[in-house]
Parts: sequence; structure tokens; C-alpha cells
Amino acid sequence: MNKELSEAETKAILEKIRNEYKEHGKLNPKAFDSIAFEKRYLQILQMRGNIGKFLSEEVVFLEQLKGKFQEIVAKKEAQKAQTLNRIMDESIEKLANYKKIDFHPMAKTELRYFYGAMADFAETELPVLILIFKGTPEYSFLQDAVLQIERIGVIRRGLPSLKIQELIKSMLDANGNAILVEKASQNLLKEGCLALKNIYTSIQDLVSKNRINPDLMANINERDYPKAYATYGSRRFEVCLNRISEQCKQIIQDFRMNALMSMDN
Repeated sequence: MNKELSEAETKAILEKIRNEYKEHGKLNPKAFDSIAFEKRYLQILQMRGNIGKFLSEEVVFLEQLKGKFQEIVAKKEAQKAQTLNRIMDESIEKLANYKKIDFHPMAKTELRYFYGAMADFAETELPVLILIFKGTPEYSFLQDAVLQIERIGVIRRGLPSLKIQELIKSMLDANGNAILVEKASQNLLKEGCLALKNIYTSIQDLVSKNRINPDLMANINERDYPKAYATYGSRRFEVCLNRISEQCKQIIQDFRMNALMSMDN
């Protein structure tokens, strides 16, 4: 490009350089300083220098600048990926405390653990909650949330729960669309955690208003509810409700839904 350039060639190269500065300047205006380039160009014109040589050197400089910029961006992206992977690893470590239930190849690991968490809650906490409140006026505060958790967590005759069956259908209907699959998965997480939050807040409210006798004993049928009996058998209502509340809160936090549920504190 050191040979004499025609006016059209000079104009074309100038336009290309200016466009490069403009586009990359949106990402990093300090590095891609178009004003500095224009000053250098004006200088070479005033000095009646070799325009071809000047433009050739500017093109090389610009390519080097772009290469360096891309290298920096790649390093930043790699650091972000490492941070994200670390956060995800820490999240999965928390979820490993729960049972994992595989129900569909497209289901994320998080959702398999959530299904396990809700299934355990339905087997361990729900029977106690129902025992304490069933048949009382207070049960109306909990009924909808209990029903929702049953729909997500209760497994009958070896079949997935009703909500998980609905999710599997949504995954099949999505026909490989990852966005639709993610949306359906997140909706299930939100529904389950909202039900847990409603149980948590209802218990807090009913206990604070003395709507329950804290000293009554939870006489759980061991044969019908072995998991509930192992955890809550022959414990006082107050102890049971405190533990159920904490379990609700823990699941919401472990599945990173506490901010959405306004339960950060």
C-alpha cells in the first residue's frame, strides 16, 4: 500500500478505518480514539507526507489494537465463566443435601434436586402440618399451599407427581426449544417456593397469634408416615412447626429463590 493511491482508494481506506474506530469505539472509546487518528491524518496532510504509507501503518496499528482488545475481552469472559462455574458448583453442593429424582433427560440438575426436595417435604413435613391443622378453622390459611406441594411432590403408583407430569409434557411440546424448557422449569420452581413461603408465613402468623396449642403432642402414625414419624414423632406442636418453618425457608434459600420470595432476611 506504499504506492501512490488513487483518490478513490484513499477515500475507501479512510472510510474503512473510520468505521472501525467508530464501531470499536462504542466498546472502548479510550482505546479506539478516533479523534487521535484524525489528528494524525491532518498532520500528514499538512506535512504533505506519503498518504499511502501512513494509511498502511494505520491499518496495521488498528489490527494490532483490535487483537489486543479481543485478547483482553477473552480474558475477562474466561474470568466471568470461572466465577459463574464456582457459583454453580457451590449451589450444586447445597442441593446435594436433597434427594435427586431423575424424571426426564432435558431436566436440569437443579430441578431434579427440587423435585426430590418437594417429594421429601410431602412425605416428612406435610403429614405433620395436616395432623396439626386439619379440621380447624386455621387450616384454611394453609390449604392452597398444601395442595400445591402435594401436586408437585406426591408420587403415586411409581408415576411422577401431577406437576412433574405437566412439566414433562411442556418439555416435549417445546420440541427442543431451550427457552421454553427453561421457562416451564422456572415456573415450577416459583410455584413450589411460593407454596413453601405461604406455609412459612402462615405458621409464623398463627403461632404469633396463639391460634395453636404449642404443648400438644404430634401423634404420628409410624406405619402410614414413617419419614414424618422418624423426624417429628411425639414432639410438641411448637417444636414441629418451628422445624417445618425452617425447612421451608431452607429450601427456598438453597434453590436461590429467596430474593424472588422476599425472604432475604
